[in-house]
Amino acid sequence: MNKSAISSSPIMSTWGLSKTFTTKISDGHRTLNKTVYAVSDVSLDVYKGETLGLVGESGCGKTTLGRLMALFYHPSQGTLRINGQNMKGLSHKHLKPYRKNVQMVFQDPVAALNPRHTVATILTEPLNIFSVGKPVQRRKRVVELLDAVGLSAKDLNRYPHEFSGGQRQRITIARALTLQPDFIVADEPVSALDVSVQSQILNLFKDLKQQFGLTYLFISHDLAVVHHLADRVAVMYLGRIMEIADCDTLFREPTHPYTRALLASVPALKPGKARLGKILKGDPPSPINPPRGCPFNPRCEFASDLCRTEVAMLRPVQTDSQHQVACHHLESFQ
Repeated sequence: MNKSAISSSPIMSTWGLSKTFTTKISDGHRTLNKTVYAVSDVSLDVYKGETLGLVGESGCGKTTLGRLMALFYHPSQGTLRINGQNMKGLSHKHLKPYRKNVQMVFQDPVAALNPRHTVATILTEPLNIFSVGKPVQRRKRVVELLDAVGLSAKDLNRYPHEFSGGQRQRITIARALTLQPDFIVADEPVSALDVSVQSQILNLFKDLKQQFGLTYLFISHDLAVVHHLADRVAVMYLGRIMEIADCDTLFREPTHPYTRALLASVPALKPGKARLGKILKGDPPSPINPPRGCPFNPRCEFASDLCRTEVAMLRPVQTDSQHQVACHHLESFQ
């Protein structure tokens, strides 16, 4: 990781960011409207030039947070700033320049690509929408991007179904780069690929970051992937950030009981090495009916009455302001 390439000023900041959805549930007699608390009171910064890994169990709100930061959703509460500009209340017209600068790579490249369009049409479409350059310049840009992701101009007239899964994901990455964004949200971009292909795509992300000066929010449930790619890591549980730290620090000194449990669930590379946490059993609570207090308290062996009544805010671990943990009993783990 090249720490010197990371700016001290955030390219993306959230403060108290929350997102709720309304869903319908039947109790057998009637249909009820229920609130889903997908993201709750998330405050974090993403610094220009870094890769921030976002990890947690399925259903914890990672994708929703990513889509909030990619401007796909409007927050229910809180603020989102891009390069210091508050996005709250901006109309579609005034959001358009920021949408150009923030792009997203999706989990499933099959669903992300229109099967009726050729690669040329798929990659040219963003340039057409934003009226970037003339047709000749657009074609040149598309060919350059195909070359950057390991494909070539001969692929322009082919359709998505003619490519392998890894090649399709290369196309979606190329599409995300067409408008020269600064910030890319990558949502589980290798989880749908064969293991043999995953490392190729991960290395591609690293190469493109250096080549184009990109900043990533990299969402994954695979801790090994995050360890390979991230500069910092944020651990999410039931819509809240439980811990955030430098990648090496988090994997070496996990502090929150949930972070320890996540790492304990990863098969040990060295047999016999002591685990720092216990492997979790059961499923997390429903975001429709989250527990009072700390969301992790029903599964935490250290939970107290305070944990069951009050939400813990992120606070520094000892003197390390970059390592923050949301736990009432932080001192017990230091």
